[in-house]
Amino acid sequence: MKQPVRIVLLLSFLLSLLCGLPSLEAAEKDAPAEWTFSTTPYVWFSGLNGTVGVKGYKARVSQSFSDILSAMDASGMLTFQGHKGNQYFFFDGMYLDLSDTGQLSASLFTDIGVTMTRLQAAWGVRVKEWESSSLHVFAGLRYWNLKNELTIRTASAPLRHFSDSESWLDPLIGIRFATRLSPNLTFLAVVDAGGFGVGSDFTWGGMVDLSWRLSERTSLEVGYRYLYVDYEKDGFVMDAYNDGIFIGLTWKVR
Repeated sequence: MKQPVRIVLLLSFLLSLLCGLPSLEAAEKDAPAEWTFSTTPYVWFSGLNGTVGVKGYKARVSQSFSDILSAMDASGMLTFQGHKGNQYFFFDGMYLDLSDTGQLSASLFTDIGVTMTRLQAAWGVRVKEWESSSLHVFAGLRYWNLKNELTIRTASAPLRHFSDSESWLDPLIGIRFATRLSPNLTFLAVVDAGGFGVGSDFTWGGMVDLSWRLSERTSLEVGYRYLYVDYEKDGFVMDAYNDGIFIGLTWKVR
């Protein structure tokens, strides 16, 4: 069974399983009657692993979490979301500029550069609620803009340089589960899948987050995130995943 089918079946299974649990009405009083908004700047210490390609030339990238501080040339991440009753929306933006080196043979080496801009927006509704937990489903769009650069060189001099960029838009579906562990601590888990041949062949991601409320308007976010994409067109290849720990600070705007 191919990976996209597995992920979609997993989303369907989790949704049916959670919706089958008995619900309680106590949490309904906590749902905001008016729109509330929050913003979260965060840092994602994201490695990149997989295959990138430019004009038919491919190279392996392998950057773990421990490598990312030396490999990351620039980054920026921000999330904005709003809640009202059983509805919510979110916007998430990320910019990464990464570099890596590889070896083709005993005398040939590669310098790899990947510049990634990813924007996603989605709208969701709450489909199940328990005493201190809630389940949302959401649908939206994920926009990608990628630039791959590949330099083939010897130990002393570059031989050839290749560069290309691609942009595309993926449809996106997912589920979001949140539960309050204590008055000041909330656990959040998100799984999504998309692409389905519309933009990329397939993309999917997952996140777990612990949110510690510091004050009425601020919370500290610490968690782990994974994001995979498989895209190939006219010799441009991105078949790789980002993963790593993130840390952020949430401000409730209203």
